[in-house]
Amino acid sequence: MLLIIDRIWEKFLWGLMALAALYIGLIMCAIIYMTAFRAFGWAYEPLTFVVIEYGFLYILFLGSPWLIRTRGHVYIEMLTAAVPDIVRVYLSRLIAFAGMAVCLIWAWYTGLIFLEHYEDSMAFDELRAQFSLRLWISTICFPFGFLLMAIEFARFMFTTEPMHTGLAGVASDRIELEDTKRDLAERGLADRELGK
Repeated sequence: MLLIIDRIWEKFLWGLMALAALYIGLIMCAIIYMTAFRAFGWAYEPLTFVVIEYGFLYILFLGSPWLIRTRGHVYIEMLTAAVPDIVRVYLSRLIAFAGMAVCLIWAWYTGLIFLEHYEDSMAFDELRAQFSLRLWISTICFPFGFLLMAIEFARFMFTTEPMHTGLAGVASDRIELEDTKRDLAERGLADRELGK
């Protein structure tokens, strides 16, 4: 049952990451549209700039939980690579707990900010006053994103494989390097067996 829940959760997070990737594509198209129209002296939809600005916030919080899950976020393993494996496992779980705690604190406080903006009918984005955009539109992604990141850090506290691998350097690069070395070694072994 837990495996099914985990697969559904993983697909949900992947969907959020895919949505963030689509938003990046939308921002790219919007920038081309605005630049081209400006270059030719044509009028363009000024709300496009808001879509781009707000997009950066949404992309950050939609994609971050997936990056934590896949260890795609930046973390350096100088300390965890220097300790014995048994210590590394406990240290990794402690770091995951700290990440979860920080994300939960931020989720709580940004949630309060979102609720304050949502309940205040006069809270508008003052920088974009001409569009009458409610301020909560820019803050709703904060508590949502921080909560999902906290869940992903919590997951690393209980999985059999900890977040830290014990490879010094930037972890995702080292994991990719080790996978490549392993693949090359396996291919070489297979080629030698075929040659016999």
